[in-house]
Amino acid sequence: MKLLVTVFVLVSAASVCSTGCRSGSRQSDANANLSNVTSSTTSESSTETTATPVPLTQEQNEARTLLEQGKELFRQDKDTEAAEIFRKALALDADYAEAHYRLGLTLASQGKRDEAEEEYKKAAEAYKKFVRTNQKDADAFFYMGQAYSRLGDHAEAVKAYKQVVKLQPEDPDVYYELGLSLSRLAQYQEAVTALQKAIDLDPDNYRAGEALDKAKEGAERIKVLQKRQEELLRRQEAATRRANQNGLNSNGSAKPAPAASP
Repeated sequence: MKLLVTVFVLVSAASVCSTGCRSGSRQSDANANLSNVTSSTTSESSTETTATPVPLTQEQNEARTLLEQGKELFRQDKDTEAAEIFRKALALDADYAEAHYRLGLTLASQGKRDEAEEEYKKAAEAYKKFVRTNQKDADAFFYMGQAYSRLGDHAEAVKAYKQVVKLQPEDPDVYYELGLSLSRLAQYQEAVTALQKAIDLDPDNYRAGEALDKAKEGAERIKVLQKRQEELLRRQEAATRRANQNGLNSNGSAKPAPAASP
């Protein structure tokens, strides 16, 4: 199985297959609710933004059928064929967020990094538009986080994953992905909390266990660094006080200059 390339930011993290890969446990079968973002409307009678279901067009339904075909080809390592199918889906529904995301995965597995990045950007933007009127769609937030993660924008990924946690607080996959992104932002203590939660929910998640060990190591390094910085600051402050005191003593004991002769 090919490994997908993820962008590394600030700190080292283990190269593991994330939930969006071929071997991921999370499924994305709720494709119908990830329709063209322009087909969602806002209910004026509700204080919370919600989407009014709109029947999919024939083209959109065909795009979703093609997406499933492309995903199956991708699982079979038929990347060239899968990419072609995803492109056909996008030709029918240009704003189909998951089709952009899946095409990005396929291109990345082929080593086409720049093209994959463009698809991840399109996916992130499409998901971002979609969730504005579908604020309870956990899958949309999750895959938006995945897209941002692959773009190396872990701050945005964290925001998306935290929305999923609010909607699905018992999903170990989300805590795992959240922990990874937090680690890549060097927010180790929060990462430890998220990864520990992933393990609590799924004790057999060895990936979360490995990531937790690394996050703890990172948190310990941060503590050591902070102590060193605090010690250095105390030494600098003490040196400054001594210098000031020596200056005062020197001025106080100095003899007055002799008066000038007339």
